Amino acid sequence: RDVLTYSEHLFTLGVLAAPVYYASNNPVLAYNFLVFLAFVLSAFGCYLLIKELTGSRWAGLAGGIFYAFCPYKIVQLQHLHILFAPFLPLLLLYQYRYMEDGGRKNLFLYILFFAAQSLASWHHLLFCFVASGLLWLWTAAFSRKKQQWTRLGWLIAAMIIVLVINVPFAVPYLRTSARLPGFERSLLETEIWSASPSNYLHAPYESVIYGHGIAPFQSEFMVAEKMLFPGFIIVLLALAGLFIRRRQDDDAPVFDRSSFRKGALFFLLLTVVSFILSFGPEIGGISNPLYTVPYHLGLLKFIRVPARFFVLISLGLAVLGGYGVAKIMVRLAQWKRSFDKIRLTGAVLVLILIVELLTFNLAILPVPVYGEVPEVYGWLEEQGDVRIIELPTAFTDFERQGMLAYLSTYHWKKTANGYSGYHPDYAQRILLEMEGFPSQRSIDLLKGLDIDHVIWHWDWVEETRRREFRGRLSSTPGITIEREFEDVWVLCVDEDDRSFEPALEVKVVSPTTVPEGDGFNAVLLVENVGREPLVWVDEEPQPYLLRFLDGEGRVVKEERGDYRAPFFLEEGEQVVLPLEAAVPPPLGSYTMQVQLEGGVLGDESFILQLEVKESGDVIASGLLDGQVSLKDGLSELEFSPPGGPRPLTFVVENSGDTFWRSIFWKPDWEKAEYAEDSPYTLIILSLQWESDSDLYVWEQRENLPYDISPGQQVEAPFLIPIPIVPGEYRLVVRLEDRRSGRFGESEVIKVAVVESDS
Repeated sequence: RDVLTYSEHLFTLGVLAAPVYYASNNPVLAYNFLVFLAFVLSAFGCYLLIKELTGSRWAGLAGGIFYAFCPYKIVQLQHLHILFAPFLPLLLLYQYRYMEDGGRKNLFLYILFFAAQSLASWHHLLFCFVASGLLWLWTAAFSRKKQQWTRLGWLIAAMIIVLVINVPFAVPYLRTSARLPGFERSLLETEIWSASPSNYLHAPYESVIYGHGIAPFQSEFMVAEKMLFPGFIIVLLALAGLFIRRRQDDDAPVFDRSSFRKGALFFLLLTVVSFILSFGPEIGGISNPLYTVPYHLGLLKFIRVPARFFVLISLGLAVLGGYGVAKIMVRLAQWKRSFDKIRLTGAVLVLILIVELLTFNLAILPVPVYGEVPEVYGWLEEQGDVRIIELPTAFTDFERQGMLAYLSTYHWKKTANGYSGYHPDYAQRILLEMEGFPSQRSIDLLKGLDIDHVIWHWDWVEETRRREFRGRLSSTPGITIEREFEDVWVLCVDEDDRSFEPALEVKVVSPTTVPEGDGFNAVLLVENVGREPLVWVDEEPQPYLLRFLDGEGRVVKEERGDYRAPFFLEEGEQVVLPLEAAVPPPLGSYTMQVQLEGGVLGDESFILQLEVKESGDVIASGLLDGQVSLKDGLSELEFSPPGGPRPLTFVVENSGDTFWRSIFWKPDWEKAEYAEDSPYTLIILSLQWESDSDLYVWEQRENLPYDISPGQQVEAPFLIPIPIVPGEYRLVVRLEDRRSGRFGESEVIKVAVVESDS
């Protein structure tokens, strides 16, 4: 539901591309048309703005070329929602014209270009408001007349109109944000993608001048988002635009004091503000209030890459560079008084700028169109209302997922594959489970998701394993071969006529002793005790209520929270659903009541005992000791067929005197920050696969799902990926603290991975 909200909506781009797409039925042509428009219209719009401010066509030409083709725009070819910024200079152009001359036409065109650019992406809504809002404030600072303030008032009304236009597009995003965890970008995440001073010296690989030069311009290991070097020429021209001063006899528009104040000085301000914003939450380890204050107001929580504020920097440099070109040409005219030489100088300046901006050998990926599209997608188009999944695949193979999303435009069927900057837990879980296809577990999940067809690509299977998969796909119950195309099989997922009601056993597991003044983590431990697998697709937060009662039964404290519905449970499988108490009650002993308020698990109530102690009492000497073992005391396991995740439940005991903290459901960057700053230990389960042929196969680390008090023994279920190669393995399980390393005794489990009978 609302899956378009996992990415930018690109409404303006869709409107512009629609005639090309529906006339040609060629999405690649439509895409390339938008790239073409992005460059040409950006250059033209910036040209018009600079010509308006300076009176010079050569200035507009130079600035327009830089704004459209600056190095950062080239590396953003893969991000059309950032590259496409042609209406930003046009909205500022008509804001200037309205402030100077008034007129309904100018105000209407201001609203039109503002709306068109803001509906290209949420990033550009922000960029438009930063640029236009700053210009409004800058103009207001120098406004004295009533007429000026009247026009400023109408501009405020115009901005409100643009906001109202964006509201219908924002509603689904707000709905998704309320429903799915991790949808908003955290400050810790944005720090990863923030600019640093050195990034402004990193040039793209494809730059003819700097791409293979000496440090610091080389950027061999730099991500494209942080290649922010604008080039020297535009900076020198910008400095010329700022520092070539007016003489007594200068009457050219570019030397007009009003033009310099409202144009050059404003775009210097815009460049500086955007430069500071590009550093994100911190600059050199010091908090950046220009970013953090609007973030906490909710204005920047959708921004993952603060370095993208370079879009505004590029506009500021383009205008300032235009002022530089115009002033240089005026000075030359006063010196040489030869129009041919003046034009030649303008042409030379533009040519030098172009040479510095040149890029070569851009990476281009050909994709199929028309008759090149695999035949299977034409067949799919005729199959009516069906749901599909394309396999084999891996969640981390983003290029493949992107190609599948593209090819889906030739059949438009609902698909479990997808590509986005945000991946909800369910999407990741589906692809993780499908690594075991065609296991019975993976087929049970496909049935629970009402998927009708599996599109199996043989060219994605290693040649050494194709014979194995042919046998398994031909004989595994629950799927049948429906069609065979070249290098592709279509498998039909058999209909499931089972109608078993969910049979769940639910209990609450919580630490028995917690520190005063600090939150703690408990879980709902849910087990499928029925006879059939269960699949839920409910993404809504499920409500619960925590109450803490003293010895006399009085409610001392209560708080509400949400847990997530379980997704997929095979018979006998357990899952943990985190519950978080933000702040426990004061010191003392309490009865903790957990009340589930409807939702997928119904209305249930649980009673536990809890003791709140001083922090020092739950850390004690800091002794770390513990044991881990497989549930039911098993020491040998067998899995068939190979590959895919399998549920395993471990018994973990805290036999030391230190409180074990869990942040099981937090993103990795928050876990890392907690591990550095918290006085409590953050315990990890380390699982290492070993074999005689290759001693180390791989290792994974799993955070414990809930807090564990000293002396407490708990169950901890996990999904563990199984090796894809049959053989004898050892699964070595250890407890590990993020800061001090491994402790306690290791558990060694013998694992046999064997082929299925087929």
